Amino acid sequence: MTEDPDHEGAHEGTAPRAPAPPAPGRSRLVATASVLVVAATYWLALRPGADAAQTDMVRWMNDPPPPFTSVLAATNSLFRPVPLAVLAAALAGWVLTTARASHRWEVLRAAVLSLVLSELITQVLKRVADQPRPTASIPGLDVHGYPKDPFGNAYPSAHTAVAVGLVAALWPWLTRPQRAVGVVVALLVALNRLYIGAHWPVDVVGGAAIGLLSGALCWLVAARWPIGSGSGYSRVAT
Repeated sequence: MTEDPDHEGAHEGTAPRAPAPPAPGRSRLVATASVLVVAATYWLALRPGADAAQTDMVRWMNDPPPPFTSVLAATNSLFRPVPLAVLAAALAGWVLTTARASHRWEVLRAAVLSLVLSELITQVLKRVADQPRPTASIPGLDVHGYPKDPFGNAYPSAHTAVAVGLVAALWPWLTRPQRAVGVVVALLVALNRLYIGAHWPVDVVGGAAIGLLSGALCWLVAARWPIGSGSGYSRVAT
């Protein structure tokens, strides 16, 4: 008797995994909440005195107490462009190899769509908001090996948006270990952007909201236009 991948963990007594996107109503709720958070953080980022109000938090994150400083210092090199791309490729490969064959195109589409949406939204908002990074406003920040004048504007954090967006978009098809790893990586990416002084806290919150928005839109696409055996999604996601 062959083991059904959709029922992973059934032999251990855990609940079977049903890889399907959330119901459209839930997806729309997440998307709406995310849009509201993006709007709120955009408004806060442009408020007079926003930099001063966040300076203490930026300084604290730039040199946090143990054990935070040990974790952030140890993982810092992982989130530079090349290592981060390698890490993302490794995680994507892990997900694709464990997903059912009939769901791999769904996973690939969700990943690509989420990446495009997250980057598109963040780059548009960066140009509209036109906010300076903390390194340009707070003297004496330790960039921990990064350029002192990172390219681009502050709000929102594109790194955070992409990391959260990928995890959110792929969430329905991830195993429990993959979800745990994804959440940890996305959280460390967000904290790293504060640690190196590249972003204000409001930038990271806005980026995370953009990522959730991208993920929710991917869920809606998967439910509305399923690929292959995903045609059953419409019966589940009502």
